[in-house]
Amino acid sequence: MELWTIVPVVWITTWIMAGYRTYPIIRKLVIDQPGSKLIVDFKYLHMLIYGTLLFIMTPFVWKLAFSDDIRKRWCISYVDAVCRSKT
Repeated sequence: MELWTIVPVVWITTWIMAGYRTYPIIRKLVIDQPGSKLIVDFKYLHMLIYGTLLFIMTPFVWKLAFSDDIRKRWCISYVDAVCRSKT
């Protein structure tokens, strides 16, 4: 196999694994946070934006798909950053 066929396959499968392992946790944590009304109201838009940005960041955050500790820290810090009040 050539490299140009392996790299996209690894990229896409890592993105799928990272998305399926982080998004349900993030969704559950966001519902319980104060200041998350906008994200809860536009849940499909949030899922689309999160998935798109995760696809772009996949080479840099590939450990999310494999490490439980890193995934836990990622989810908690993401929810804290997104639900933080700016007032």
